[in-house]
Amino acid sequence: MEDLDNSAQKPVATAGSRKSGVLKLPLANRCGPDKQPCSNDEGNKNPAKSRSRRQSLWYALYFPQLSELSESQQTQILTELAGLAENVSATVSFHSQALVCEIRSSLRYFGGIDNIHSKLQSLIVPALQNRSLGDSFLYAASPTVSGSLLLARSGHNALVYQKENLRSALGKLSVDVLDLQKEQRRRLHSMGVRKIRDIWRLPTEGLHKRFGSNFVNSLSKAVGKSPEPTRNYIPSPEFSASYDLAYEVENLHYLLPVIDEILIKLRDFLIQRDLSTSRLQLSMIHEKRSRTEIDIGLRQATRQRDHLLLLIETHFAQLAVPAPVVGLELEVRQFDAFLSESDALLTEEQIGHGSKINSKNLDQFMEQLHARLGDDALKSINTVAEHCPEYATQQLNYTDRKATGKPAEVARNLRPFWLLDRPVQLTLRNGRLYHNQAINLISGPERIETSWWSGQEIRRDYYIAREQNGSRLWIFRERLEERQWYLHGYFS
Repeated sequence: MEDLDNSAQKPVATAGSRKSGVLKLPLANRCGPDKQPCSNDEGNKNPAKSRSRRQSLWYALYFPQLSELSESQQTQILTELAGLAENVSATVSFHSQALVCEIRSSLRYFGGIDNIHSKLQSLIVPALQNRSLGDSFLYAASPTVSGSLLLARSGHNALVYQKENLRSALGKLSVDVLDLQKEQRRRLHSMGVRKIRDIWRLPTEGLHKRFGSNFVNSLSKAVGKSPEPTRNYIPSPEFSASYDLAYEVENLHYLLPVIDEILIKLRDFLIQRDLSTSRLQLSMIHEKRSRTEIDIGLRQATRQRDHLLLLIETHFAQLAVPAPVVGLELEVRQFDAFLSESDALLTEEQIGHGSKINSKNLDQFMEQLHARLGDDALKSINTVAEHCPEYATQQLNYTDRKATGKPAEVARNLRPFWLLDRPVQLTLRNGRLYHNQAINLISGPERIETSWWSGQEIRRDYYIAREQNGSRLWIFRERLEERQWYLHGYFS
């Protein structure tokens, strides 16, 4: 990497070349064999030098080969490379076809910027080769994010260590390194502007009028006159905790105190990241046996330790293990955003002693039922966009994703919740309908005609009726063949 603070410094070969790269810093701030600290203000009587040492140093990695890929592919590859760049920097930000790492805080640990570059090269080049994206990338370092990006796009692979030298180094670059629109490029070319230093010679007010404030602000960010917000890489959360028992355990309820300790760690992990979970896997490890696994699925994501412990205890009540347990492992399979709920302003004593039921309590109750009864015992009824009443609803397993989705729109006319498996034919005597008792029609008809394309045509007139005992019935009369009357369902 070329040190533009020192014109005698030789440039370093690009990543993937046979020559090894050497990135050198000014001797006064060198980290490495001379044992000079990179940032040590103790005994420093010059505040200006102290501030200079504390300023950030941003290392930009530019991948021009990504321009041929779609935006989603670029995001996927940059995310993968950002995970590798975390090996040398705690702050990695995303940019168009580029990553930028803050490395000032890592110089002392790695022993200099040359070691940081070698480390990044050894990690990133194989990743690019695995994706058939070549074996090289462009890079540069400077005290600003935008400045490093511009230097990297130019292909200089340069190092500008001091901020006061950055303006001069950027001024030598072609305006082609700027992220400009086609019309902006045409205007600069027609004005005879070829280098960035030519832009700085123009009045700022005129640049605002011709190119807009974003153009001027981008140049101010490059030289460190304006702040630069960044979109930093945040790795996907992972949580897995294990515990080796001191002795074999056959009674699963003796495991609950250990599981409670693990759940406390999980709760603290989720709180620190403002997350919750909707799926866990608890594994019980046996000696010379395959492990016993319990999948815990939640209808509503949570991080409540008590609720998770109760679900695990409920699973234990129905579980028989093939051998004593010698270890435990808890892994989070699904992370979710945490959605808080406001507590009631008044306590239950103030609003009365009635039972307090809300959606959250209901979901927890359903999860406990699911844990106790098993996967296929708990069903959910969902609506289907179908005219024929027999097929307008479906039963789904509690854990099915469709069970929690938005139900299909159905007819707004009254429908009974209880439909008979098969319609029961009614008796017609002396012009009056009978089931167990005489039936009186209340409202109707509602005509349903469908499935004529399938060879099983349905043509019915539906009525709401009432028996003498007060129960309400849903009946219909066939409009085909003998036009018989049938009972199809009961209203509550």
